[in-house]
Amino acid sequence: MSIKVEKLIGSQIARVRKERELTQANLAEKIDVTVETISRLERGVSMPSIKTLGAISKALSIRLKDLFDFEREGKQINLTKEEIEIRKIISYLKTKDINNIRLGFRILKSIFKDID
Repeated sequence: MSIKVEKLIGSQIARVRKERELTQANLAEKIDVTVETISRLERGVSMPSIKTLGAISKALSIRLKDLFDFEREGKQINLTKEEIEIRKIISYLKTKDINNIRLGFRILKSIFKDID
């Protein structure tokens, strides 16, 4: 039984949106569509246009091709809890500019230095 491309893409959108800690309403607002549109896309009920996929990838701060990396989702299952949390941090940092990333690194380093 094969999974339809619409469902695979929808699953990717939902996964990344949740990693970014965005609601469907947040994403809908960022790309100027309705919440129902995001819901339909994530459930695989409808197939997004290339233009919409481009807007989604920009809003989620990912490359367009990442929405088509269907193997990645399967790999998530074998990750440890630590790896999942690290991926969440990396995913969040991808939405920030280089100066904020560097600042965040220095802050984390300082925090962990005090803990150790």
